[in-house]
This record gives sequence, structure tokens and C-alpha cells, in this order.
Amino acid sequence: MKKYYSFLILVVFVFSSNIHATPITIGTGTTTNTTTSYPAPYGNWYHGAKHQFLILASELSAAGMTAGNINSLAFDVAQAQGTPLQGFTIALKLTSTSTVSAFETGLTTVYGPQTHTDVVGLNNHMFISPFYWDGTSNLLVETCFNNTSWTNNAMIYNSTTSFTSSIWYRADNPNVCTSSLSSVTGTQRPNMVFDWIAANIPPSSNFSASTTYTCSGVISFTDLSTQNPTSWLWNFGDGNTSTQQNPTHTYVSGGTYTVTLIACNAFGCDTLTMNNLITVNLSGSSPIAASCTPNTLTYCCGFGITQVDFNTISNSSTDGAAGYSDFTCYQTTVFEGASYTLSIGSSAQSTQNYAAWIDFNNDGVFNNTTERVFTATSQMNTSGSVSIPSGAVLNTPLRMRISADYDFSAAPTPCANLDFGQAEDYTVIITQNLNAPIAAFSLSPNPSCSGTTCFTDQSQNVPTSWLWNFGDSNTSTQQNPCHTYAADGVYTVTIIATNANGSDTITQTVNITMVNQVLSASCTPSTLSYCCGYGILDVSFNTISNSSADGSEGYKDFSCSQQTTLNEGSSYVINITTGSSNAQDTRVWIDFNNDGVFNNTNELVLTINNAFNPIGNITIPSGAVLNTPLRMRITSDVVGNVQNACGNSNFGQTEDYGVVIQPNTSPPTANFVASDTNTCSDTIHFTDLSTNIPTGWTWYFGDGNTSTQQNPSHYYTNPGTYTVSLVVTNAFGQDSVAMVNYITIECFNTMPISGSIVITDCNGTLYDDGGASMPYSNNTNGVVTIQPTGAAQITLNFVSFNFESGFDSLFIYDGPTIASPILGGFSGTNLPGIITSTGGSITIRQKSDFTVVRPGFELNWFCSTSSSNNMPVTGNTSYTDCNGTLYDNGGPSLDYSNNTDGTVTIQPAGATQITLTFGTFDFESGFDSLIIYDGPTTASPVLAGLSGNALPAPISSSGGSITIRQKTDFTIVRPGFQLNWTCSTVGIDENLLSTDINVFPNPVSNILHVEVNNFNIDIKELVLVNTVGQVVDIIVPQTNIFIYEFSVAHQPKGIYFMNVISDKGVITKKIIVQ
Repeated sequence: MKKYYSFLILVVFVFSSNIHATPITIGTGTTTNTTTSYPAPYGNWYHGAKHQFLILASELSAAGMTAGNINSLAFDVAQAQGTPLQGFTIALKLTSTSTVSAFETGLTTVYGPQTHTDVVGLNNHMFISPFYWDGTSNLLVETCFNNTSWTNNAMIYNSTTSFTSSIWYRADNPNVCTSSLSSVTGTQRPNMVFDWIAANIPPSSNFSASTTYTCSGVISFTDLSTQNPTSWLWNFGDGNTSTQQNPTHTYVSGGTYTVTLIACNAFGCDTLTMNNLITVNLSGSSPIAASCTPNTLTYCCGFGITQVDFNTISNSSTDGAAGYSDFTCYQTTVFEGASYTLSIGSSAQSTQNYAAWIDFNNDGVFNNTTERVFTATSQMNTSGSVSIPSGAVLNTPLRMRISADYDFSAAPTPCANLDFGQAEDYTVIITQNLNAPIAAFSLSPNPSCSGTTCFTDQSQNVPTSWLWNFGDSNTSTQQNPCHTYAADGVYTVTIIATNANGSDTITQTVNITMVNQVLSASCTPSTLSYCCGYGILDVSFNTISNSSADGSEGYKDFSCSQQTTLNEGSSYVINITTGSSNAQDTRVWIDFNNDGVFNNTNELVLTINNAFNPIGNITIPSGAVLNTPLRMRITSDVVGNVQNACGNSNFGQTEDYGVVIQPNTSPPTANFVASDTNTCSDTIHFTDLSTNIPTGWTWYFGDGNTSTQQNPSHYYTNPGTYTVSLVVTNAFGQDSVAMVNYITIECFNTMPISGSIVITDCNGTLYDDGGASMPYSNNTNGVVTIQPTGAAQITLNFVSFNFESGFDSLFIYDGPTIASPILGGFSGTNLPGIITSTGGSITIRQKSDFTVVRPGFELNWFCSTSSSNNMPVTGNTSYTDCNGTLYDNGGPSLDYSNNTDGTVTIQPAGATQITLTFGTFDFESGFDSLIIYDGPTTASPVLAGLSGNALPAPISSSGGSITIRQKTDFTIVRPGFQLNWTCSTVGIDENLLSTDINVFPNPVSNILHVEVNNFNIDIKELVLVNTVGQVVDIIVPQTNIFIYEFSVAHQPKGIYFMNVISDKGVITKKIIVQ
């Protein structure tokens, strides 16, 4: 009988606890996690998983939840895994956190620990006891479980949030629910359904009004009360009431009104009174009707106006979603001749263009020139001064129009429709100004190199007469005069502004420096359509240091106010700040012959493409016009815009400066550079870099030969190391420089017929003794040892192989001599696989008999400097080398271990793609695996999951990092894997451009040709990169042609990558230089 009553009581409790319960759904997304990805509350890809999910109070309220008890929680499973999850728990917490960054503590367990097996559909978890939500706090949900083995994740429907809403930690250890190591955050959150019952508490009254100031008397009220009110009583303050939830009321008399709301439910009532909330103005006169009303064509994205402040007007409104809005009942009175601040706010997340007009002559038509009072471009919120002129219609309501629209739409005009924003109208009444003037003026240019400066009156309070004194005994009574000074000097300028109410005086100084006048340029470039922060922010060059606005200013002439003195033959650093928003193409010219024309042959002194804040060196040549101000022009614009000194800028701008070049009376300072310092048989080109204009040169090449050319070429006939010296002279003295052991001539790129040689290069190409084109010789027995300094491993990759089978052979030894352990012996025509040493040296021996010869072999080698090339048993190891070899945790000779879960991340600096090429692969099929991730962590997308003994195909990342995870169980072990990795500085697959662009010959020893088969392709740059990612040469074509020549004669032999960069994309070609 006791059991019967207990069961009955339990049934009654469960039934009663769900009386009036309401399901609350949070998240309706239809995407899911995968069987191996997270977040996944039922995720058994690892033994255990701990999650916390954040739900904002605003989300709960929007779903219909108010303060009350939560009785259960359900997750919606799309594809069940069916694995029992041991010790599954749910815990909840009220929190003020608005985004997830770390696991929180102090949660209340409401479910479990219990074993839960997921099924398709809603998996409901009934709480031990209800959890109370207070109606205002954010809600944190935690799930956790821990198994002793792993399977896969159940796939759960989830939604994407606009904030970081999830954090998780998954691991194969028994402490997953109490640990938070290596947690990951994200914006994907599982859909959830709560069982909820509202609390037994009275409402909390709240409401809003559509406006608090009205000329029509019509106001809409919106109930914002919480706790589910069921009845409402409104008192509008004018003797009228309403019982609607959201009433609209019309006031019939002007005045200020107090509004009260009483909200009730079954548990009580609450009252809210807002004193003097509504102001009604039914008597205010309006301006005459406008001749046009701009409409909003396609509202989007918060564009438009949400706040206007002007004198006494302060109006908040919805954005462009409301379209044109007539707020002419909002009025303000201003004085003619005074200035007032106009502030315009917006909720848009992008910049807008703003404009404002006042119909000063009250004809209903806005003149876009004389009645435009405010303009702002490319701004978020904006503010500025509006000046009220004299001559406007006084004491009459005048219409003021304010417009705002998206930055890339047409600039607002008074009548044109707006793409996404809106226009709003207000009322301005202008009254006579009875105050004395407040004198003010501006002048430009200052300093003046022409002798002429113009003065602009900015006095307030409507002066009617002006008296200017220019400081040189000349005067003027014009309002805005220009004056030409006869001599250089600093002059004090005075204005007396007068009206019927009094006068005021102010002075400024003007600097006249006609001696610094720069010849006018033959052209003045314009900015066609400024955008997005393009242009020049600061220029530093010798003594010039000038900050300015960006391309929004268009062309700027600083050639008078910003000048510097330079010495011919000297080199100077120029810093051009262009901001961090956009890479730009930047050019600098100096008009050395002072003819007003900039040429691209010898006056283009700096070209830097696709760069932020470019820095360069400008060397001043001999032959320029001396002791005369010359014009220097700087242009910076969007990448790819073909620039010359007269071309208009698309988004950026041009700025001009002044330079004076003085003759150099100093002796030269010697310096030079060679095209190559280590070669086998190439001609070396020497370039004079001496400063202070040398006129004579004497070169000593270290082999008994000399030259008196400025930039000679020299061929060394014998191997060796050579010291090169240069002596330079001019009329004022001489200087010399010696570069000790500067040139090394060595040829180690073919096998010796006999004897042995040692190569210390980290990468290169090796042939049999016949080289690239001839067969090997008979009776050879030569040895090459590759032993780069600091190398940890050497990898050989054969390109071709053909030896007389059974008679001629190639032997590879794991170390510095032929006494080292043998890695392989090869004969015949089968291409050997990739071979990697266990240490920092490897030895190759070529042995042939006296009969038949064959083409031999070609191989490429590269070295790795990593101190460890094995997978870790657990934890993570990172590599930043551009190439290397990686083994399972057992290394090259041992099997991998049981119970491993270690990761390796390969992330070389500057790389944009990593490629893995497997040499061997053998894992216990179905139980042990290697998982490859496309990024720097195991949270990155999975590229491949590998098991068994099939050799995987090469795997490439989509970016500059890749992660390898080795995961094994506790039973059988296998030999594991060996792979080689390489990185690319381009990192994209060759695409359809490969059919339009050819690179030949390959291999190449002198001139490489790049052929374009499609006249619609514009080649931007040709970039040659070596195997460690370094840019070794670059060509920027000056004209568009269909075949380009790229010299590689001065490059060391080996493997390179040619990156062909065009307006259609980028392709990469592997090049062998021999």
C-alpha cells in the first residue's frame, strides 16, 4: 500500500508541475554539427565534452518568456548516434555576461548525473527541481558527460548568433567536467526548448509614446509592461482614458500632459505615471509647402537619420525605414549673421553622406548652391556649423531639409530620391540680429609664394561695412578682398567689422615668401570619387613633416608651405602615411629640369605598389636645376589604377611639395652591390651605390682584373673566394670600400667522377656527372655529401632516374660518409621514392662500370632545421619551417605508440598554402587514424581522416597553416607514416589562367619567358620565390605586352616558384634553374 501511495503522489506532482506549462523555443536554425565537430552536447568524438551556452534575456523575452520556473530542457537531434552518455548533467545560472569568453562557475545542477542515450527528435531532460528565471538576467546552460571510449557525435540542429554564445572543451580524460583546458568558443548554439511556467507575481508597468512633441495631437502609446498583464487602464491627462493595450489618442488642445498606465493580471496591479510627458502644439504655423518630397527607394541596413540637434531642436526618430518625415512642427528661432551647431545621428553601421538646406527666400524651392548650409561626406554620425546669412526672409517659418544616404550612393540633393536613407524637414525662424559684429576672418594661402593672399570675412552678427588694413599701407572696404604684396615679409592684417549696433576688430599675420615660388605644373590631378579612407595622411621627407586629411580633400598644393633643401648625390628616406584601411599604389616625381612637366623616365623617383604606409629612398641625381624651388608630386590611389603625374585618382589623391637642390661639395662615399655573390659560372654584375656624385671609378675584382666603368660586369674563370674593392673620386676627394671574401665561385651541382665533395646549401638540385643534358660517364665512383650547417634532416626528391639495370647504381647513406648506414641502392628506371635522413647529413655515391651509359638522375634536396620531427604523444608541437619531414611519434625506425592523441601545427611565416606529400603510411585500419585539419587548430575544418595502409594523395591547405592529429587506441600498433611538407607564398591552385599564361623554357638557365595568350589579361607583377618563401626577384611591367622576359641568370641553381599576378588572379609555376 505504501508503494501505491508513493506512486500516486509522484504522478500528481509531475502532473501538477506541468499545469499551464508553455514550451519556449530558442533557436530555429536548420544546420547541424557534423559527427566530428562541435559544439555538440551529445558529442562522443572524444570520450567526454563540457559545454556552456549563453542565452540573452532579450532572446527569452522575445520568445514569450517572463519571470517564472523552468522545468525541463530539450535538444533537437537530427541524426542520432545512440551511444549511452555516462554521467550526463545539466546546470543553469543567471548571469550578466553578454558574450562567452571563458567557462563560468557557480552553476546549479538541475539534471543528472544520469546515463542518456540520444534519439532523433526532441530529447527532453526533466529537472530535479524547477529553476527560477528572474525575467531580466541572461541565462547560462551547461552540459557535461564523460565516457571511457569514443564513437561519433550526434548531429543536433543549431543556430548562428550575433555574439559568442558557446564554449566547449572536449578531451579523452576523466576530468573533462572539472577542467577547462584548451577551450574553444563560437557563435553556433544548439536549438533548445524550455518547459516554463510564469511566476505568480503582478505586472511591472512600462510604456512608450511614438513622440513626445506633436503638432497634430495624435500620439500612439505602446505597452511595455512585463509579467503578462491581462488588463490596462490608460489616463492621457486630458480627461480621456482607454482600456486597450496599445491605444492611439488624439489631443484636441495644446498644452503639456501627464500620462498614467495601470497594468493588472490575476496577481495584482502596477501603476506608472510619466509627468509632463506629452507636449502638444496645435497653434504653431508651418512653412509653405516644398516643391518636392524625396522618397526612400529601398531602405536598408539602418541608413537614414535617428537624431537631429539644432539650436533648441532635439528630435529622435526612426531611421530610413520611415522614409521621408515631416517634422516641421519642431521649430527653432535663430539670429541672422550667427552660427549654430547642427548634429545628425544615425544607426547605420557604414558611413553616409549628409546635406542640409534652408529655404532662405521662402519660395518653396531649395537652391542647391545658395541655400545649402551643411555638407558632410563619408561620416558615421556628423556635426558641423551652420551660418545664417543676412538677406533671408525674417520672422517667418522657413523649411529646413536634412538628408542622409549610403556613402556609395549619389550625393544627396534637395529633391532627388534617396537609395537607402531618408530626408527630414524642420522649421527655422530667422529674426533680426541687433548685436554688434564679432570680427573674424580667414586667409589663404599663408604663407604665399605668389605674393597674393585672399581674405574671407567670417564675422558674425551681420556686419554691413568692413575696413581692411593689409599691413603695407594698403586698405580695402570689400567684404572679401584679395591683395598682392610687392615684397617678401611678415605683415599684420586688421579687419574692422561694423553694423548699426557697433563694431569689432581682429588681427592676423600673413607670411609672403615670393623667393620660394615654385613653377606651376602643367596639370592638376583631381580625385574622381573619394572613398573609404584612400589618400595621403602624412608625408615625412628630410625636414618636411606634413599631416593632412585623406583623399576627401582632393588635390592639395603644399609646394609653398612645405619645402626642404636637398644635396645632389645624396639619398633621403621618405615616409608616406596612407592609413591601415587599404593597401595603395604610391608614386613620387620630382621636376628636376623645372619645366613644369613630370616624366616617367628620369623624374619618377619612387614606385611602391600594393602597400600600406610606404617607405622608400630617393637619391638626388646630378644634372638637376640647382638652388631653385622644384615641384615634388606624390600620388597614392587604389591598387591597379594606372598612375602618371597628370592622371586623376579614382579614390585617393595627389599632393605637391617643394624641394631645393643644392650642389654637392663633399667627397663621395663608396658603396656597391653585386648581382650574385655565390655562383658557379654566371657573369656577375656590379652596381655602384656611391653617394655624393662620384665622377671616377676604379674596381678591383680580386682576381687581378680591374675596371673603370661605373657599373661593370665581370666573369671569374676559376673557383675560389674573392675580395672586391671600389675606389670612387670626384672634384672634392675620394673614398674606397673593400668587401672581403665577397664573391664565391663554386660548382657543386654534378656528381664527381671520382673523389668526394661536400655541399652545405640547404636546398638545391643535383645531377649525375653528365649534368642536365648528357649521360653519366663510365667507370665513375664519386661521392657527394650534403651537410648544411644547423640542418636536422635532409630530404631527397628524385625528378628523373635511369641507370643501366644491375650494373650501374646510386647508393644513399644516412650520414656524412659511405660508412654511414645505407638508406637505399637504386638501379634501372624506377623512380626512387622520397628519401629522408635521420640527421643533418646524407651521402650519395654514383658507381658505374665500363660498358653502357644511361641519362642518369636528377634530384632536388632540401633540409629541415627543426629540432624534432616526430608527432608528440600528447599535446601540440608547432613548426614554422617552410619545408621539412614529419614522422609518427615512433620516428623513422619505430612503430607509433598506443594511446596517443598529439597534434602538430605547421604555420610558416608568410606562407599562404601548406602541402603534405606522404612517403609511407600504415595505421591500424578503423582504430588508429591521422586527421588533417585546414587551419591552426583541431577546431579548423577537417581536410582528411586517414587509416589503413593506402598511401594518401598530396593534401593542401586553403591558407597558411595546417594541423595534423595522430590518435591511437590501446591495442595494435603499426609503422605509422612519413610525410614531407612544403609551403607556398601564393597558396592557390592554378586555375583557368593556366591555359592563358605559359612560362617557358623549364628548366631554364638564362631568360625565362612569360607568354600571355589572352589580351584581356593585365599582368601586374612577376614574382620569383625560392623554396623557403623568400622573394628573390620581382618585375613590375610598365606596359601591357604579350610576352615578358625574366632573367634568372644570376640566381643559384635550384627549384623556384614563379608567381604571375594579374588582374584576373594569380597562378604559380614551379621553375628549375640550372
